[in-house]
Amino acid sequence: MPKTQDMQPEYGVRARELGPTDAGKALLLGLLLPSLIAAVLVIPDSWRRPFNTLGLPMVAIYLTRVKGLGLKKTFYLSRTWDPEFGWLALFSAGIMSLTALLANVVNWLTKGGLAKWAELLPIEHRPESLFVDLLITAVLVPITEELMFRGFMLSAFSGWGRGWAVIFPSILFAVVHLPLMMPGAFAVGVVAAIAVLRYRSLVPAVVMHAVGNFLLVLTSQLIGLLEQPWCHVLGVGGLTAVAVLVFVFRRKFMWLWQEFRCLWQEFAEKPQLGLRFRELIKQWPWILLFIFIMINLVLIIVVPFIEV
Repeated sequence: MPKTQDMQPEYGVRARELGPTDAGKALLLGLLLPSLIAAVLVIPDSWRRPFNTLGLPMVAIYLTRVKGLGLKKTFYLSRTWDPEFGWLALFSAGIMSLTALLANVVNWLTKGGLAKWAELLPIEHRPESLFVDLLITAVLVPITEELMFRGFMLSAFSGWGRGWAVIFPSILFAVVHLPLMMPGAFAVGVVAAIAVLRYRSLVPAVVMHAVGNFLLVLTSQLIGLLEQPWCHVLGVGGLTAVAVLVFVFRRKFMWLWQEFRCLWQEFAEKPQLGLRFRELIKQWPWILLFIFIMINLVLIIVVPFIEV
């Protein structure tokens, strides 16, 4: 029997066990509860980022256990390795490199305006230590965020088809990032979800996320710590080299584009798209979550200019 046919009954089972409402509850509570708890307990700024990061998977794990579901199946916790993961990691590094290069171009065109704007944003405290920053951003964050977006949420939306299971959580993953990071986060999120479904494992998603974050942290930290013009040139040169490398081996990634097109067509199919969104906005977790996301985006864009 073909592999695709084997997968269909499993999607049906997941749909009866977890649904979009569960995904909305998990993401809403995972984003809000840790911040509220940290404020009440007066947790130091240096610990708030890892504390908040752990909130996402902890809420998802709790909801999974409440329903009596297995963590391994829900979060795709299968120890799998394939040489293809290396290419996927390169793709992620290339996307993140392009994102960083775009930010550098915009900062240059605005004569440093982007950097000044970023300093005014209410971004969580980042450690000065390169090692600690890498430990949090390139190890802890990839694991916790992939457990939520490519594990729990992919399972919760799988009852609506592969298109929704891949595309919609990737959109949500993108909007919780800063504006210039959103396109790159969306692209990496989609490819990571495709890889999870293909290998039935969260491992390739974590690897992709970790490599992309590692590259960004390493370049930004080194440039910031050394504060020398040649360091900036070296950092931009390294990012450009990675992006060029992805272009050179672009044929290795063509199947991802074909897969994305099929998934997007399934996601955007009418009138199903409108019906699904109308179903979401009838559920209180999604109403609150959409309001929270819109307020957050407005604050990110408007507040820095008001403070200036």
